[in-house]
Amino acid sequence: MNSTGSRLRAIAVTALFFAASGLVLLGAIWSLDTLPLTLPGFGALADYAPGATLAGITQAPVFVALSAAYLVAGAIVVAIDTQYCDRMLAIFADVLLMAIAAAVGFAAGYWVMLRLLGSMNAFDFTALRTIGICALVVFVLSLIPPHRLRANIFVRLLSAIVLLLAGPLLLLNLG
Repeated sequence: MNSTGSRLRAIAVTALFFAASGLVLLGAIWSLDTLPLTLPGFGALADYAPGATLAGITQAPVFVALSAAYLVAGAIVVAIDTQYCDRMLAIFADVLLMAIAAAVGFAAGYWVMLRLLGSMNAFDFTALRTIGICALVVFVLSLIPPHRLRANIFVRLLSAIVLLLAGPLLLLNLG
């Protein structure tokens, strides 16, 4: 597993990179839309208007469900003891965190372009708060090595039960 600092840097770079790509993408879509003629095949770009795209990319239920699945997977990994599953859980956490960073960064890039062009829509940032909570839960739990949760049978059993119940609770409270 990577150090906490390098993981935080990777998350920040991913968010910034996708913020830039979202900003440039929206600029390119609007630039193509201002052309006096419609290029063949580019008419469908209207489906990627800022409101629809932002609502689609920041679907909180998707990230809440994946975060809940991470918690339940953590319960299973604590119950069984294989290095392969420990590594799989760590990779799942990193991939989920990168996906969340990309979605949040992309939304930020679109938001910046909308601000620059003076065309603000009613983008609801509550979805980003929910996604941020999911990222925080996954990040904090990914810092705990599974072997520590298997220290003894009592800790192992308690950890598995807590993680197993935390998944549905996350769905109920954030979903």
